[in-house]
Amino acid sequence: MRFFLFLGLFLPISGYALLPLPGPEPEKFGIGLLDLRGTEEYRLGDEWGKKPVTLDSLRAETPAFQRAALATAKVSGATGFYLGVFNGVHVMATNHHVYPSSWSCRGRVTFPLLDVTAQCEKFLGTWPEIDLSLFTIQFSKPADAEKLAPVGANFRFHQDVVAGEELITIGFGVAGNNRGQLMGNQDSDCYVFSGEGAHRLMADPDRLNPGSYKAWSFALGCDVSHGDSGSAIVDRASSDVVGIIWTGRIPKSREAGSSDFLTGLFRRQDDKVWDELSYAVPAVKIKEVVTAALPGLKQDVREILQAVLQ
Repeated sequence: MRFFLFLGLFLPISGYALLPLPGPEPEKFGIGLLDLRGTEEYRLGDEWGKKPVTLDSLRAETPAFQRAALATAKVSGATGFYLGVFNGVHVMATNHHVYPSSWSCRGRVTFPLLDVTAQCEKFLGTWPEIDLSLFTIQFSKPADAEKLAPVGANFRFHQDVVAGEELITIGFGVAGNNRGQLMGNQDSDCYVFSGEGAHRLMADPDRLNPGSYKAWSFALGCDVSHGDSGSAIVDRASSDVVGIIWTGRIPKSREAGSSDFLTGLFRRQDDKVWDELSYAVPAVKIKEVVTAALPGLKQDVREILQAVLQ
């Protein structure tokens, strides 16, 4: 499964996640219009960890969470994130299945917490085996570029993920999110389940809508849903971008909805680690694949990507 690009493709499968919550006004519970129906299909562990992210809620968060949230953008009904300025251009990342080719690079890119809207400017490349697309953006107002300058963060290419590394995910997943808000997750199950260097070129484990290609993956226990495609995977302590989400088992098994089961799975490290969870592409594999592709690219694109990979 790919955490799917266009919400229109998703709605016929699981539109229930977008229905209004019946009964008392949801605001009385302090969660806005958060709709928890439909999250069972996606939930890992005892708690649905995705919560709305607003400027008010951000004040109480860690610097790592704040930076990641401000750098997250809505891209074609899914998610992308800002890497920074390289060779004088502003570079963004999302999934291959969100921007599968250069014709995708046409729409707006919106950073809701910064009140910034940009335009996809130049398509740099796409690689299915790491489910990644890179592109540049341009701004109509110089002040918008200045707002983004402090929040950009490149991938952590020099260090692999390690088992137990605590994570943050932030995106526009639709489960429990009938307002289409930015949603963040840093619950107790949101950590790396596979060990250092334990990557697999794996097929999509989604039972409902699997993708057609394999991608390099590591396993994590973070709650993600359709619309989170292209979300950064961020180290909770350092704010490093350690990967990009691409898929997960959907629907989740009943046992995966137990944090006790997940704890046991982490300890056992059996093959269910590669079937029950969420999956992201590690930054170290991103560098490996993009580096190998450089010789076949146009000089201007190659120079930008070389700067990104340093």
